Amino acid sequence: MLVVRKAKKKIVRPDGMHEAWVYQSATLSPITFKEVIKECAESCGEHPSKTTGVVTALMDRIAHYLKIGRTVQIDGIGTLKPVINSTSAASAEELGEPSEGIKGVKVRFYPHGPLQEAIAENGYEYQPELDDE
Repeated sequence: MLVVRKAKKKIVRPDGMHEAWVYQSATLSPITFKEVIKECAESCGEHPSKTTGVVTALMDRIAHYLKIGRTVQIDGIGTLKPVINSTSAASAEELGEPSEGIKGVKVRFYPHGPLQEAIAENGYEYQPELDDE
């Protein structure tokens, strides 16, 4: 698999002697849920509506467990773990209520097996013509 990347910006260090480039993935059109369902249905010989029902039920269960703070591990795919981003305070008095220190809740994804291998083997190609966008 090939991911196209482009240079985002040039960083000049304060000493003026060093500079570096920051790279980002080029924006590619996403694969839609319908396209994934169609491919899955074709590969297992099921009707797309049945496949949609199974995948939707799976997503509902995953969302339920993440909502109550549970980590979800799906063999062969990966682990979804809810994490809390918080602010630091020197003392409890500065913070006030404990919930005031929470900046947000996110989900981290840790790939397993084939997904981890696909990411590790993922190549890239630098395309300078994308730098001007």
